[in-house]
Amino acid sequence: MNKKKAIGTIGLVVICCILMAIVETVIEPVYLVKSLLKISTFLLLPIIYLKYNKESVSENFKLTGKSVLQLLGLGALIYLVVMLAYLVSENFYDYSALVESLTADQKVNSNSFIPIALYISFGNSLLEEFLFRLIAFIKLSEFISKKAAYAFSSIAFSLYHIGMIGKSFPLPLLLISIVGLAVGGAVFDYVDERNKNIYNSWMIHMFADFAIMTVWYLHI
Repeated sequence: MNKKKAIGTIGLVVICCILMAIVETVIEPVYLVKSLLKISTFLLLPIIYLKYNKESVSENFKLTGKSVLQLLGLGALIYLVVMLAYLVSENFYDYSALVESLTADQKVNSNSFIPIALYISFGNSLLEEFLFRLIAFIKLSEFISKKAAYAFSSIAFSLYHIGMIGKSFPLPLLLISIVGLAVGGAVFDYVDERNKNIYNSWMIHMFADFAIMTVWYLHI
C-alpha cells in the first residue's frame, strides 16, 4: 500500500510540473489565465487526489496566535536578508538587464506589475509550497524514507523553475539558480519537517518573493 501511494504521489507531482511547464513554455497564456491554470494544477488537482485516497490535510494547517507572530518575525528577517544581499551586490551585477528580460518573458508592464507582484508573493508561493512541501515532502515522506523525500521534493522544485526562468537567465546564472533552488527547496523541507505544516516555508518563500518583487519594482 505504501509503495502504491508513493508511486501515486510522485506521479502526481511529476504530472503537475509537466502540465505547468507546457503552460509556461508552449501555451504561454496571459498572466491571469496562467495563474488560474496553476491554481487548478498545483492546488485543486492535489486536493482531489488526496480526497480520492481518503487522506486529510487539516492537521497540516493548525496555527496559534504565538506562531503567527513568530512567522511574521521570520518573514521580516528573510526580507531584510534578501534586500541586504541586493544592496551589497548591485554594484557588481546589472539587475536592470535581468529585470528587463523577466518583464518581457512574463509579459509584465508597469500597469500590471502591482497585482502580479502581490499574486507572486502571496498566492504563487502558497501554491508551490502546497505541492512541493506538503505533497512532495510531508505526504511523500509517510511512504518513503525522509532522505528520498528530501531529494525528490528539492529537485522537483528546482527543475520546475526552469520553465519559468529559463528564457530570462543566461546559462551560467541559470545553472547557479537551479542549484540554489534545489538547496533552498531542501531548506524549506527542513523547516517544515518538525511541525509537518507548510507555514515556515511559505513565510520564507513569501517574503523572499516579496523582496524580489521590490527589486523588480525598483528597475521596472
